[in-house]
Amino acid sequence: MPNTRTDTDSLGSRELPAGALYGVATLRGQENFDISFHKLGDAPELLKALARIKHAAAAANRDIGILPADLASAIIAASVEVENGLHAEQFIVDLLEGSGGTSINMNVNEVIANRALQILDEEPGTYDRIHPNDHVNTGQSTNDVLPAAVKLAVYDKSESLIEAMAHLAAALEDRAAAFRNVLRIGRTCMQAAQPMRLGQAFGGYAAAIRRLVDKLATTRDEMLVLPLGGTAIGTGLGSAPGYRNAVYRHLQEIVGADVRPGENMFDAMQNADAFARVSSEIRICAEVIGKIASDLIILASGPNSGVGELRLPSVQPGSSIMPGKVNPVLPMMMQQVAFAVVGNDASVSLASLQGQLEINHFEPVIASRLFDSIELLAKSTRIFADKCIAGVEADEEQSLKNLMQSSALATVFVPKLGYAEVSRLVQESVANRRPFIELAIERGLLTHDEVLEVVRESTDYREELA
Repeated sequence: MPNTRTDTDSLGSRELPAGALYGVATLRGQENFDISFHKLGDAPELLKALARIKHAAAAANRDIGILPADLASAIIAASVEVENGLHAEQFIVDLLEGSGGTSINMNVNEVIANRALQILDEEPGTYDRIHPNDHVNTGQSTNDVLPAAVKLAVYDKSESLIEAMAHLAAALEDRAAAFRNVLRIGRTCMQAAQPMRLGQAFGGYAAAIRRLVDKLATTRDEMLVLPLGGTAIGTGLGSAPGYRNAVYRHLQEIVGADVRPGENMFDAMQNADAFARVSSEIRICAEVIGKIASDLIILASGPNSGVGELRLPSVQPGSSIMPGKVNPVLPMMMQQVAFAVVGNDASVSLASLQGQLEINHFEPVIASRLFDSIELLAKSTRIFADKCIAGVEADEEQSLKNLMQSSALATVFVPKLGYAEVSRLVQESVANRRPFIELAIERGLLTHDEVLEVVRESTDYREELA
């Protein structure tokens, strides 16, 4: 039995491995765009979405009489195999291919066509009965298939990020409850401002993450509005009457979500703003988590020479030269992830604005950067929640010490001691480099218990009532 077979396209003939499910179009795409570590087979959510579209299209074309039932059944069976993760090694085109997605689409068309041929007891590459373009791609164009598949893949993949964010919020809420009575000095512009409780700070972090989860979920729903059915430029030319309604009916059943066509198919194909919007929300999530990570680094600094109000879990030695040093590596990891996500969002933004005329042919890089952002942030957020946030401890003694040494407490005691008396105490504390509270207790103006009582009262949340 020969080890190779010959496939032919408009540019000529090429030899391929005899058992390859891909064809000559895939081979040319693989040779032209072998530039990154990520091939189509390394993007399971995208591959699954593409296969689902081919599945739905075959069923739709069967229903409207374009595909014979036996051919449609073979194409559907092959598509389902790809949906279920089979034949991943056959998807060899680089995600950053430069043909606007044509090589990706043809890789899928060829694999499904050849696998369908095998199901019908035919040899791969014998396209008389099932052809990658004439049958698998019937009623479609790369221009409507690829952006639709990227949207479905982002919808699918982003669920893990939403779950990871909710997990982080729960970990922060747990710490907020644990720290509800820990007094500390709140800071603005890196200077002491007003007293508060550590639980309030962590409650703020948790609320921010919960709010971002809601925003991300809302934006994620936009990924279900598809250009599928627009074919090449939005007219639907190349699809038969009834195809669009049928393909969405089947796709809804396959995906199990409210997939729907854009209100204006030309708009749906011309513009990539939905990708830019979801990328922006992901970027904002990364920025907020990165800011929280930065706060933890500051509050845990020291431990004996910095703020030292928090103790982060010690997960690994921090230096190859300084014995005993432990660095805040998990918050630093989150900061670096945030940097990467911001960069990815910039790429998505540039790709979105560079669409030309009737389509945006930069969806491959949009997909690559969005997948990277989602995966980076989902994985790191869970690690951050489990290995860092869940184990954060408060150094209550150090926190109270920092609070009591701060002249920012002066405002709290004006109602009790009067503005003039507090002003004199603050001036003397600055001149003598002694804590304001220490002088007040020394002069019998306050007791230690009174100080704590007044400070606790000052940290109570004041909610305006209508």
